[in-house]
Amino acid sequence: MKNSLQTIFRPFLRHITILAVASVILFACDGDDTGPSDPYGYYPTAVGHYIVYQVDQEVYSTGQTQPAVSKWQEKDEIDRIASDSAGIVTYIVARSTRSSSSDYWQKVKEYTIQKYPDKLLTNIDNLPFLSLTFPIDSRTTWNGNSYNSLDKQQCFYESVNKPAQVNDQSFADVLTVVERFDTSIINRYVTVKQYGRGVGLISDDQTAFEFCQNDECIGSKKIESGSHKSRKILEFGSR
Repeated sequence: MKNSLQTIFRPFLRHITILAVASVILFACDGDDTGPSDPYGYYPTAVGHYIVYQVDQEVYSTGQTQPAVSKWQEKDEIDRIASDSAGIVTYIVARSTRSSSSDYWQKVKEYTIQKYPDKLLTNIDNLPFLSLTFPIDSRTTWNGNSYNSLDKQQCFYESVNKPAQVNDQSFADVLTVVERFDTSIINRYVTVKQYGRGVGLISDDQTAFEFCQNDECIGSKKIESGSHKSRKILEFGSR
């Protein structure tokens, strides 16, 4: 009797086993939300590495029907390296701007990047910000303002190891970081950055809108004031 039952159910057991194995494989391959073994690859720090961006900005003012629009280009280039007595390495980045590709670059500021085993800090205009935390995982959240006195700003990895396109350039391995996502009926504050592996920051989109709050227009998302700024990569390389 036992052998008869085994004969009857053997095909069903075989199918169940195959389905179980297939499910495990699909689950494992359905998007890798864990970062690479070398997370620093999303933020190259070799001296001479540079990225050129197209910057577009719209500024909305109360009483104005149209925003003030401005466009320019920025170049971030790692200029030199310094280290302190504790062995913490600081990378100094020079930022230059120009109105268009036919103009000369003008250096406007420097900012720093510090790499730690568990994080990456950027300091722009004397405001340290926790840009990335390691290891990279889609379940990780952190306070970007942990190292300054500003209000808590929850950041998280929206996607890891995903392809993305910025303008006409395609990137195979991109890390998307949401640095801020505060939305309501009266405002919208959203900052999303993308980092390309082996490249660095490839896009930076910042929205800070205050919507109309009068009885006649509340809920319409009519922009009362605020700004929208985007930085998108044009080229990168090493001098």
